[in-house]
Amino acid sequence: MKNDHDISVSRAVGRFFGHIWGATTKPVPEDADKPKKHTQVIANEVQETQGEIENQKVILRRTTIDEVEIVGESVPADHPEG
Repeated sequence: MKNDHDISVSRAVGRFFGHIWGATTKPVPEDADKPKKHTQVIANEVQETQGEIENQKVILRRTTIDEVEIVGESVPADHPEG
């Protein structure tokens, strides 16, 4: 009687790609224990300063993103989870 380790190379390769295909096409189950949340960006600010260091042009860019995260059962159904 053959056991699971005595399979052909072609069958092993088929199983391998079957696992990869299944992992990439099946939806990920949501955790029932985690509370639902929604993240909304309320402000996005970009500050940019140009200068020169050792005769090379440089740009310093600072991006600030302000978000509000709503956690709980009252998350609107038409908003995707964030």
